[in-house]
Amino acid sequence: MPHVTAVGACYLDTILTLPHYPPEDAKLRSTALTRRRGGNGPNTLEVLSQLSSGGVGGSPSPLTLSLITTLPSRTSPATQTILDSLPTIDLSHSLFRSAHQEPASCYVLRSAATGSRTIVNFNELPEMTAGELREKVREVGGAGDGERGWWHFEGRIPDVTLACVQDLRERFPRAKVSVEAENPAREGLEGVAGLADVVFYSKGWAGFTGVESMRAFLETQALGARKGALLCLTWGSRGAAALECGSGRFEYVDGWGHEGQVVVECILMPHSTIGAGDTFIAGMLYCENVRGSDWSLREKLAFSNELAGRKVLQEGFDGLGDALKDLL
Repeated sequence: MPHVTAVGACYLDTILTLPHYPPEDAKLRSTALTRRRGGNGPNTLEVLSQLSSGGVGGSPSPLTLSLITTLPSRTSPATQTILDSLPTIDLSHSLFRSAHQEPASCYVLRSAATGSRTIVNFNELPEMTAGELREKVREVGGAGDGERGWWHFEGRIPDVTLACVQDLRERFPRAKVSVEAENPAREGLEGVAGLADVVFYSKGWAGFTGVESMRAFLETQALGARKGALLCLTWGSRGAAALECGSGRFEYVDGWGHEGQVVVECILMPHSTIGAGDTFIAGMLYCENVRGSDWSLREKLAFSNELAGRKVLQEGFDGLGDALKDLL
């Protein structure tokens, strides 16, 4: 049974929906408040769990899932909330900071007028060190089939992630590695991307390079990629693209539409794009680990793109697997 482990931060999110973004030193009433567990890696695993659940035809789950993250003390109410939010995910290999009670927190101000969002993070938990992360990777790999495992990295701390991936390549050379390259300001992440089997680039990363063609961007990134790597790029309304470095095969799909309406402008999105990228990654990880060569690159890209488009139309991640169960 394939095992997928995600490594990344786990947050408790507080989302305030506002009629418009407030000017400085102003007072404004929120129209809605939502609290939920967040974080790129946990979000991806939540959706991946739905896709690989046994609810389709009553078959057993084809995947086992783990999360390595940093959490407060095991006795903290926040830790219990996080554990309860991911009932099908193994968090036993996470780092529990016994001296801390508060989790990493994310406060999101979402403007109904423009669809924009402003995010403020608070996190006093000590970050993972390279030694801690390497030890946890060895724990998870030793507990299962490390040689055939899949490891997905959020790419938050490039130097720590790089050291871990280098160790992973030496210890489990046949393991698969994917990384999310979302923030170009994180120096050193290119080194991690160069060791990965699959790299997920964001619109922000591509825009930072100044390259406007999705294909040109991916072909440029392929120059420093691992042999045979798969490079993916999501670009909101412009859809998504992927490039197989070995074959040079390039695929593109347009922005997914629902009932004749293309999910393009934030003002048309009742729930904005929070989590869409995490959902796309979940789709591709499902395709790579479960569908494999049974699906073409274009089929994988279209499936993941639609999954992300459906996420934009709803609050949270519930029911995304059911929405595409006919394709599973």
